Amino acid sequence: METEALSKEELERFEQLITERYNTLLEEHRYREQSSILENQRESGAELSSYANHPAEAASDYANLTMNLNLAERDTKYLKQLEDALNRIKRGSFGICRICKEPIPIVRLEAVPTATKCVNCKNEEKKREQDEAKRA
Repeated sequence: METEALSKEELERFEQLITERYNTLLEEHRYREQSSILENQRESGAELSSYANHPAEAASDYANLTMNLNLAERDTKYLKQLEDALNRIKRGSFGICRICKEPIPIVRLEAVPTATKCVNCKNEEKKREQDEAKRA
């Protein structure tokens, strides 16, 4: 399927979209971080109840900590991908597949603005990874 390079207007639209996503995610990340800090301060200042050392409470605390760490890691990775996409817009390589060097269809970029590969190359990459996993 032949696609054309993005117009200046389309690049500006993607830059705005990606910047908005970046800022929103950054705010959410900061809010979660601040909430976590406040929760830790509240818990450290609270009186110890008879349930403070209960195994179920410890397990719940551990599950919450794990979930927050996973969310923070996911946020950090996505923020980096958004930054990379903005840098590609500035360099003029946004919307160009890193593998085949063909333009990435706009519908893919609208669905995944951080995409660096066209659908065909991404599918080939996944297929190779699955084949390698089967051999391992």
